[in-house]
Amino acid sequence: MGKADKNEAKLQFDRRKSNSPARDCAELNLTGGTEVSSGDEQDLRQILVAMQHSLTQIDSLSYRMDRMTERLDNDAEWLDQSVNRRGTFLRWRMARQCCPLVILR
Repeated sequence: MGKADKNEAKLQFDRRKSNSPARDCAELNLTGGTEVSSGDEQDLRQILVAMQHSLTQIDSLSYRMDRMTERLDNDAEWLDQSVNRRGTFLRWRMARQCCPLVILR
């Protein structure tokens, strides 16, 4: 995900958050301005549980992405070494075919 994508996702989240009645209720309760009804409290608890679940999923995906990146780095390194070995072998074989009497260092 590019930086622009992250910024857009954050803007969308901020827009949703600013239009959320649950957020308004939570802010009022935290500042001591108004009591939150039990129905609103239940809604807020459900939102909190959903957010915690989402954070857990994000952490899991982040961990998996780190492992995949690590594997890709290892594969790229192996491929690079393999290509270098193959290139060295082909140069050696070409040299042997062209000049069989030359001793290669």
